[in-house]
Amino acid sequence: MSDDLDRLAALATFLRELAQALHVSGMPAHDLERHLNALGERLGVRVECFAVLTMLTLNITTDDGAQRVEMLRLRFYDYNMARLIALEKLIRSLNGVASVDRCTAQLKAIMSAPPLWTGWSFVAMGFLLSGSVAILLGGGWVEMFCGGLVGMLFVGGYLALARVPRLGPATPVILSAGAALCAHALGIIFPQQTPFVTAVAGVVLILPGFTLTIAMSELATQNLLSGTGRLAGVFLLLFMMGAGLVIGEQIGQHLVPAHSTGTAAGLPAWVIWPAIAALGVSMLGVLQAPLRAVHVLVGGSLLAWAVFSPVAAVLGNVVGAFVGALAVASAGHVYTYLSGQPDILVKIPGLIVLVPGSMGFRGVHALMEQDNASGVTLMTNMLLTGAVLAVGLLLADSIAPLLFARGDDLK
Repeated sequence: MSDDLDRLAALATFLRELAQALHVSGMPAHDLERHLNALGERLGVRVECFAVLTMLTLNITTDDGAQRVEMLRLRFYDYNMARLIALEKLIRSLNGVASVDRCTAQLKAIMSAPPLWTGWSFVAMGFLLSGSVAILLGGGWVEMFCGGLVGMLFVGGYLALARVPRLGPATPVILSAGAALCAHALGIIFPQQTPFVTAVAGVVLILPGFTLTIAMSELATQNLLSGTGRLAGVFLLLFMMGAGLVIGEQIGQHLVPAHSTGTAAGLPAWVIWPAIAALGVSMLGVLQAPLRAVHVLVGGSLLAWAVFSPVAAVLGNVVGAFVGALAVASAGHVYTYLSGQPDILVKIPGLIVLVPGSMGFRGVHALMEQDNASGVTLMTNMLLTGAVLAVGLLLADSIAPLLFARGDDLK
């Protein structure tokens, strides 16, 4: 009896640590619960997993009725694709209780590995990310260059402030204010620049557009606590960043002499494609993905835009976003079916091209500038776009596995 309880305790500890690792690496609550419940069946126990943003509960029951409950507070999550890939590979290799000790050691090694992209390599990715987003926002060459510079400074500040945990709640305000101030100051050297476009592009690293899509997906799958908490976090972060932007703008107007601004002549239509490709490359740093996956990240980004742009031109942005999300999520399942690699390598970069984070940020800024009509419209469009992205994602996640299972049965 004592040996059985010891084995149950060891199994519960492993499942708890695995669940925590999946959470802090960016796995949504409904996927985390699905993985843990399925893993329990393979280990000969019944696992009931309940995950929210800050808490995880595991109820583990053996065939003879022995039960153990694990509850823990979850740390803040971040997206780390290299870690998620390794964790999913570990899950696939787990073939019974006898392999738990081996997988426990592998889990510790995975979680102790340093980030793939940090320091100057991560800062360089900030230039690609913000420069490409500046073009997506309608900026020209000047906004692309200035947005890239501000993005590099923003990423550098983000890494520096991450070393001071006590500043965590104030970090979005500090960084957004600094980005707005830098964008305003760059207007002296580049008077044809539009500082607002530069500032929004510069802060895109922490804009919660993809988090909004995940929150909508969790709400749609009845993970109400996790989805509500994540959605509340989206609005809080947007308002904190909006407050920082207004602070930076007002300080800039008092410290820097007034100067004329305006966007230069529009760019050729073809420029959007290399910008999307550059955005895909920048996802290496943002998502901490391995370099060997760069072609998948770029492909997912280009696919999303290739589907969205013609559909949106005919049927509108909402339908375009839905079809784009459906196409990208379906492509992710095809990629997994053919290669055995996680579909998130395709889905996340593609969805980031479509997510409405900058829309919400502009909406918050409009509200703070007393432009209530524009602010409410932008915020409503953000929620609507996030909802249709979640619907497209969930539809593909529901249909694609059935099609592949049917195809395997016909072979």
